[in-house]
Amino acid sequence: MGAILIKAFSFVLIIIIGYVLKKLKVFGATDYKIVTKIIMNITLPCALITGFANFKMDTSMLFIVLLGFLCNIIMSSIGYMLARKKDGKEKAFNVLNLAGYNIGCFTLPYVQSFLGASGVGITSLFDIGNSIMCTGGTYAIAAGIAGEGDKQSIRGFIRKILSSVPFDTYLIMFIITVTGIKLPDVIYNITSNLSAGNAFLSMLMIGMVFECKFHKDQLFKVGSLLCIRYLFAVLFAVIIYYFIPFSIEIKHILVILVFGPVSVLSPVFTGRCGSDEGLAGVINSICIPISIIIITSILFFWQIG
Repeated sequence: MGAILIKAFSFVLIIIIGYVLKKLKVFGATDYKIVTKIIMNITLPCALITGFANFKMDTSMLFIVLLGFLCNIIMSSIGYMLARKKDGKEKAFNVLNLAGYNIGCFTLPYVQSFLGASGVGITSLFDIGNSIMCTGGTYAIAAGIAGEGDKQSIRGFIRKILSSVPFDTYLIMFIITVTGIKLPDVIYNITSNLSAGNAFLSMLMIGMVFECKFHKDQLFKVGSLLCIRYLFAVLFAVIIYYFIPFSIEIKHILVILVFGPVSVLSPVFTGRCGSDEGLAGVINSICIPISIIIITSILFFWQIG
């Protein structure tokens, strides 16, 4: 019990350290980009490879990929319907900031730390479906609604998503797992060592980018969107826990995933659609402490870790 809280507090402490060091100018305004590149190109791919080392998959688990995709589609649709009487930019804002899950830089380090390598495989399957939308699918929809942003062809979207090292790692390890290919143990030993810093760097990066500045008149908008997002997370969690026929261990992981914060790409795509990028950044930042509290409470209640 105490170990769970200590481990969760250590994550929070790393975020605070990143934030404080940024405010003290130890880290520059753009230094987080270097940490992000290390995570996305080294530690996260290595964590994914290590997670698939002893992962056993059957065809029923393909539904987890679909689940990651459907959660995004449902939340985007909810966002659109809530703003149906407003202009295209407002619709695009809701579509982008209600959907998407920050798996690689937030939830996966939690799973990696509390549930070990066995949970990484399940998380990776969910994030395949999630990534299809987060890295460009949702943006393509939102840009069309807003009538602004880059016009994205199917070829351009595929090129963009395949340029993501973590997504390529997902696909390669997925194919290797499905085909029953076994990589040499030395590869897993190396990736295990390289992935050891993934959780630390991910939490540090979150602290480095954390900001929460907004006008009082925006409080209702931020609060209402966050309430809707987490209310639907509760709904998804109930459906997963009581109606999806997976083992209790897999259900635990999936429930944790749907309480993850908004994708880190949402503010960027919001700006490209001509909507309020700053406010999207605020929503993104506020999601972090909310998700930490909820996920830690779930882990504590289930005595996981």
